[in-house]
Amino acid sequence: MKVIEDIKPIISTEGQYLPGREFLWMTWSGVISIANSVLLWIFLARMRDVDELGRFTILMGLYALFVSACSLGLVPYLVSEVSRRRERSDSSVGLLISNASLFLFASGVVSAVLMALCGLWASESQSVRYSALILSLAMIPSGLIALAEAVSIAYGRTRLIAVSTTLENVLRTVIPLGLIWYGYDLSAVCVSFVAVRVVALAIYAIAARSQLNKFVFDTAELRAIVKATPTFAGTIIFASINWQAAVILLGHFSTEAESAKYGAASRFLIPAAILMASYAAVIQPLLAQYAVRGLREMGSYLSQIVRYPLFVAVIASVLSPFLSERVLAILFGAAYADASLTLDIMALSTIPFCLVMIVARGLVAADAQHIDLLANALGLIVCIAAGAMLIPQFGAVGAAVAQLLSFLLMAVVEIAYLSRKVAGSTVASRPRYSNAIFDRTT
Repeated sequence: MKVIEDIKPIISTEGQYLPGREFLWMTWSGVISIANSVLLWIFLARMRDVDELGRFTILMGLYALFVSACSLGLVPYLVSEVSRRRERSDSSVGLLISNASLFLFASGVVSAVLMALCGLWASESQSVRYSALILSLAMIPSGLIALAEAVSIAYGRTRLIAVSTTLENVLRTVIPLGLIWYGYDLSAVCVSFVAVRVVALAIYAIAARSQLNKFVFDTAELRAIVKATPTFAGTIIFASINWQAAVILLGHFSTEAESAKYGAASRFLIPAAILMASYAAVIQPLLAQYAVRGLREMGSYLSQIVRYPLFVAVIASVLSPFLSERVLAILFGAAYADASLTLDIMALSTIPFCLVMIVARGLVAADAQHIDLLANALGLIVCIAAGAMLIPQFGAVGAAVAQLLSFLLMAVVEIAYLSRKVAGSTVASRPRYSNAIFDRTT
């Protein structure tokens, strides 16, 4: 893609690079996504019955699962690889992008087929099954969009991501709201979701139009991507299933009403997920640079930047028991007020979740992504096992507890490994401030 501007991070008074303008653009993208998610859920809860919202929750769980998995987890890898090649002025960046686009397009097609099949298992409702089949078509452009976002981050073009995300989410809010208002069913809403995904891809294609005719197939480059894929793909697949397992298990083992309660409560977890994804994305190139200098230098930087989201997560978990019931009743209606305990548990889970999101990027920069894979696999096992035991009896509350246990285990595994790795590394340069979490020898 054409470079408009290089990454220009803000330099703090202590000399550390902190994500500045790029994070603001990514945050804006996240805020727009949050508005879309919350507004649509509230409107649907007010306009349709509880069972309809439950069916929509199941569909969105499937969508979120496969829209993440179709990238095969290669976004951090592509961001780091493009950043490193640019740093070395390597002319093979174009080859990497060309062959990654071919690979991720194929991944999108496979994901579409798998999502349609999963729709048959997740619910006995014909509405869910038919709508899942339609929505699965959105996976085809989603793999290419993931590539476009990775390249944009590596080149410091987060403004392009903000423009595309803003337009997509405005359309994905206005059109479904109109369809719901005029009485259309969920299948029509799913058609609109597919259409706006195509629009988002078109924006990136227009931005990269000068490069589209420079596609070059290279067997060696494609083989390198394929070789790097299993660990990243396993990580994102486990992470995506882990994140959506509770919703899917609710659809299978419990009622649509419990799914609706979980869906309403989980709307408040979406901001944490979107903003943490944005935050983690913009620090990935910087983590790669710090890792080159030395793991202790990277550990110091990682310890500093993890404090900000962790502080916010603690505040949210403390305030939730005092506000959750009232907020749910005001936004979604009195029928959802008893989902307050589910929301309180979800708020508590943001603490280990924030740690996992940041530490996982540090593991990628340290070439230890296999630990992230292991942590996600263990977390998924715990989530499914706990969910299978708790959901039939406790419904949405059991699903929230299963998710919390999963995140706690993942945080323990990842922090323990990275702390040991950083402490045992050779000092490349003296850390500029203390590393309370990751550098136990400081």
